[in-house]
Amino acid sequence: MNWHRKTLVAVFAMALTLFLSMPAHAQGPADVAATTPPTTADASPTAPLPPNPQPQTSTAADDSDGWRGQIAIYGWFPGIHGTVGVLGHDAGIHVPFSDVFHTLKGIIPIAVELDKRRLVIPVDFFWVKLGDDRGIPFNELGQTAVNIHLTESILTPKIGYRLINAEHFKFDALAGIRYWYIGQNLTVEPVGVGRSRSASWVDGLGGVRAILPLGEKASVTVSGDAGAGGANLDYQALGLLNYNFTRKWGASVGWRYLYVNYAPTNHLFIFNTAMTGLVAGVSYNFDGKPAVPPTASCSVSPKEIWAGDPVTANISTQNFNPKHTITYSWAATGSKISGTGTTGNVDTASLAPGSYTVTGTATDPKEKKNNSATCSANFVIKQPQPPVVSCSASPTTIAIGESATITMSASDPQGWPLTYNWTNSGGTMSGSGTSVMVTATNADAGNTITASGTATDARANLSASCTGSVNVPAVQKCTTIEDWGECTFEKNPKKPWRVDNDCKDTLDKLSLRLQQMPNGKLDIIGYTNQEESVNAQQLGSQRSVNVKYYLTTDGPTKVDAARVQPRQGGAKGQATHFYFVPEGNLCGGQLEEGTVVDETQVQGQSRTAAPAPKRKTKKAAAAPSGN
Repeated sequence: MNWHRKTLVAVFAMALTLFLSMPAHAQGPADVAATTPPTTADASPTAPLPPNPQPQTSTAADDSDGWRGQIAIYGWFPGIHGTVGVLGHDAGIHVPFSDVFHTLKGIIPIAVELDKRRLVIPVDFFWVKLGDDRGIPFNELGQTAVNIHLTESILTPKIGYRLINAEHFKFDALAGIRYWYIGQNLTVEPVGVGRSRSASWVDGLGGVRAILPLGEKASVTVSGDAGAGGANLDYQALGLLNYNFTRKWGASVGWRYLYVNYAPTNHLFIFNTAMTGLVAGVSYNFDGKPAVPPTASCSVSPKEIWAGDPVTANISTQNFNPKHTITYSWAATGSKISGTGTTGNVDTASLAPGSYTVTGTATDPKEKKNNSATCSANFVIKQPQPPVVSCSASPTTIAIGESATITMSASDPQGWPLTYNWTNSGGTMSGSGTSVMVTATNADAGNTITASGTATDARANLSASCTGSVNVPAVQKCTTIEDWGECTFEKNPKKPWRVDNDCKDTLDKLSLRLQQMPNGKLDIIGYTNQEESVNAQQLGSQRSVNVKYYLTTDGPTKVDAARVQPRQGGAKGQATHFYFVPEGNLCGGQLEEGTVVDETQVQGQSRTAAPAPKRKTKKAAAAPSGN
């Protein structure tokens, strides 16, 4: 086969492989689409890696930062047909799949794959030993059969890139080499002549792989490759059904077809065969650095407020797919919050003092699992304090008709505006704000007027009160002096100081009247005529003292001496006049008449005693006789 023919065959094989992968475009669950099946393109029948313990929300698992891997032990039990030859002695071999266990002498299959983000590195090693005693000789005349023993080692390392990393379909492009080692031992029967030879070579490869999820744990892998180099042509096709029992362990079953045509120009070694058959195996998955889950952080501003003040909440996200549109929702304890974006506004108007929590949730609706992150932040409604107030009155005592000013000193700890209200217990009030005026009325006499002021803040409606007091003294009534009559001393010129019987009658009635008055006193005013005032100046005093003496000592009804006040009047006649003075202040314009008599100098006398006359310098005054 010339070089052009090799090229055409290789192109045809790659096209066939791509065609076989086309059905993988069917849709499947997103969770399986996030896995990275490390099935090698050269017939590794391993299962895909299980889902990441922390499933990605932004990209598939192969977009994680760490390395992921899988080791698979599988069995491939192929039938084989084709031509083998050593040193110009060729033979045909045909072992169907049903007879594979009769020809299989040994098998060691291992597949390993490493993945990081979109980079995939599958490696497959396959060793098998076959024996067949029914080979057909092509150029051995007279011989009936060829006993064929084949030892085959195949190592296929590749490197690839994930071209399509959609949620429901993944597609890889692969390139690598396939190293072959073939050992042949041909024994011609019946002569028993044996010939042995081995060969090794390397083929360059190109291939593709498609992965179609079928559920959360199952998927289908279709892959193929083709190439040439040491061989004229080298290609294979593979289909697998994969299932993950746990996060670590999985199994695969499928079918593999492998063709190689190695025929050097010297024809000393020929290996032109196709192997096809069932593959089945188990795999162990190991994870590298897990994908970073999406997170969110929340903040509120301000963190301490008064009820009714605005609070703004914000959310920021990390590790979400920047190509996806994120939706946001908000919630708040005890209050309402509005907003559907990265900012929420909290209504705090009806909140009581205390701590409250705002919760924000970010969700990527295009992801099915691990597609959201929640965060929270706290704010505090502060406890407001009532206003601080004090009241004062100036002046503190007023009379009826006078006014006093009541002033309130008020402040609010929060600095909020204040409103003021006043009430009063008496008087009339005028004014507003922090100062009012109260005026005393007649009804307030003897009472205390109180003015109570209340300051209320404009936000929390908290109040504080204080009181200013003003005293209104009681109005004292004035007393009026009462005229209770008189006694005259004209009937006895010889003893003009003597209390005669007529006067006694008057005094007896007067004493009874005085006893009926519990309070007040009796003023006795002693008068003289003009002549007596010149000749006997003390005669008026003696008359008033003698009248008191009768009322308190000689008379039948004795009165309290403390309630009787003798006084000396002027020259108004020979008489003593009686005035009753009630307790209290005398009304305006009223005065007690005369002057108080010094009773240590003027003694009260009986009817026979007489006062000492006052002598003149030129003419002596006549002294009254004893009787």
